[in-house]
Amino acid sequence: MKFTCNAATLKRALALLKLDEPKTHLSITAQAAQLQFRCDTDDGKFCIDYTTPAEVEAPGTATISADALPRICEHTTNETLQFSHHERHGCLDIEGEQHQHVVRTYAEKGLNTALEEPTDVHEYEISASQFGKALNTVLFASEKPSDAEGADRRAGITGALFHPHDGEYRIVTTDGKRMAVLTLLSARALANTDAPVPKRAMAYNACVKMVDLIESLEPGVCRLRFGENAVGFEAEDVVLRCLLPQENFPNYLSVLEGAAAPLEVKVNREKLLWALRIIHVEDNPNHRTEFRFSNGQLTVSNNTHLGKSEASVPIQYEGPDAATTIDSWFSEEALLHTDATDVTLWLNPSTNRLSPILLDLAQDFRYLVMPLR
Repeated sequence: MKFTCNAATLKRALALLKLDEPKTHLSITAQAAQLQFRCDTDDGKFCIDYTTPAEVEAPGTATISADALPRICEHTTNETLQFSHHERHGCLDIEGEQHQHVVRTYAEKGLNTALEEPTDVHEYEISASQFGKALNTVLFASEKPSDAEGADRRAGITGALFHPHDGEYRIVTTDGKRMAVLTLLSARALANTDAPVPKRAMAYNACVKMVDLIESLEPGVCRLRFGENAVGFEAEDVVLRCLLPQENFPNYLSVLEGAAAPLEVKVNREKLLWALRIIHVEDNPNHRTEFRFSNGQLTVSNNTHLGKSEASVPIQYEGPDAATTIDSWFSEEALLHTDATDVTLWLNPSTNRLSPILLDLAQDFRYLVMPLR
C-alpha cells in the first residue's frame, strides 16, 4: 500500500474518528483514489468510518494504534505526507520533507461481525441540528451530579433509548433516579416495512460522539439505522456503529404512566429556578430539598449544618396541601434546558410524601424525578 494524503485532511479525519475508549486501532484502506479510515475498539463494541479522496499509488490496508498519528499531524509543517506499508516488516512508513516515522502495524483482525452492515434494518432520516440539540438536551438533563473536580458528571447514564413510533421519534435517558423523554416530529422512515419498529438503545459514549460529529460536520440531515444487534449513525462521509448495550432499559411508557398524578401545578420557570438557587447557601450544597404545595404557593426548603433555608413562589394550584422531597439538582438542571415561561409539575398527594415529580418542560420534553426517602 502506498498513497499521499493532505496533512490537513488527515488531521480532520483523526479528529472526527477520535473515540474516548481505551485500546483503539486505526485501519487505513487505500483504494480507487480514496482512503477509508476506520477507528475501532479492542472490545469490538464501536467502530467509526470516514472516507476521503486521496492519491493512491498502490491499494492495501494497514492497521496501527490510534495514538500513532495525532502528534505527527499536529507538528508537521508539510502540506502532504507520504505513506508506505511494508507488510513483510510489519511497519508503516510516514514521510515528510524533513521528518520520517516508522510506525508498527498490527495484524488485521477484521470488524466484529455484529457491527457489519445488517440486511434487515429500520432506517430513519432526521434533521441533524434538531437531533443533535435533542440528544444533547436529554444527556445533559440526566447527568449524574458530582462534587469531584473533573469528574464525569454523566457517569450515571448508560445510554439512550431510541423509539420511533407513529411518525414521532422519542429519545429517553435514565439512571434510575430520574428520566428524560424528548419527542421529535421530524423523523422520516426511508423504507416501508410491515415489521414492528423496535426500540433500540445506544451506549452513552456513542451518543456523545454523535453530538460531537453533528457539531463538527454541521450536516443538514443524519441517518439512523436500527439492526438486531447494532445501531448505526451516518452524517456526510462519517459512519458510526456500535453494539447494543447489555443493560436493560425500563419500560419508560409504564414508568410515565405510573408517575401520572392527579395534581397539576403550574409555575413560572425563572421564579422556580431563583427559589432553588437562593436556598442553597453553601458552596457544595446539600440538594435534598422539600417541595411543599399549598393553595397558590410553593415553598422549597433545604436543611444543612448551617441551618435551614426556604423560599416561596406563587403557583397556579388549588388543592390539598402536599409535600415531597427530591434532589433539586435534577430539576434545576432540567429547568435550564427549556426556554418556556411556565412549566407544569404533576404529583400525587396520597403517597405519604414520597411522590415523584413529573415536569412538563415543553410540549416535547418530559422529565421525571424520583423522590428521596
